[in-house]
Amino acid sequence: MNKPLVILGSGGNALDILDVVDALNRTAPVWQVRGFLDDGRETGSEYMGFPVVGKISDALKFGDCSFLNAVGSDKTFRLRPAIIERTALTRQQYGTLVHPTASVSTRAKVGNGVCVNHGASVGGRAVIGDHVYLGVGCVIGHDAVVEDHAVIAPGAIVSGFCRIGQNSYVGAGAIVKQTKLVGAQAVVGMGAVVCRDVPPGATWVGNPARPLERTGQVRQVVSQ
Repeated sequence: MNKPLVILGSGGNALDILDVVDALNRTAPVWQVRGFLDDGRETGSEYMGFPVVGKISDALKFGDCSFLNAVGSDKTFRLRPAIIERTALTRQQYGTLVHPTASVSTRAKVGNGVCVNHGASVGGRAVIGDHVYLGVGCVIGHDAVVEDHAVIAPGAIVSGFCRIGQNSYVGAGAIVKQTKLVGAQAVVGMGAVVCRDVPPGATWVGNPARPLERTGQVRQVVSQ
């Protein structure tokens, strides 16, 4: 019997999750998408052919399902822990999806509520925390740690022995040099090359990456 899955949020990452589900089910039917929980859409409406079955706070009504958090653009990623908290679900109620084309070392550890997208690579002895989102084609090097709720956007490279802090965001095509730390709730802009530690809550952009100036300047937009 297929496992029922409820997706939290219905933005762009939800499309990626649906693609992962489709890819897994082509080999052997595993998952059946029950629908979406989304505070921004009317309950009973549809998104991508699946029903919106309620709000985030309705999660406990679907206790027979597994869940996955799709909220996590550069503008919304800091909401991820609060969304998980509002569901009042246990850790074990969150599923982990790994695309068949992803490469996850048998010597890596991957938490609950994780989505590993097409072409992503996770190296040996890497540790991926709970509710982490690994975008298409990203690379997590050996011995790296990606803490809970972090988002690694498509094509980003996290080199060996790095630590990506809780609820942080590494933008598309960014590179984090080996052994460097990206602090909790920090943002690494798209294409940035991080050669020094990024402090918690900071936004760094450029090559080499530097703190983003905010005084009267237009803020650089990182990738979704």
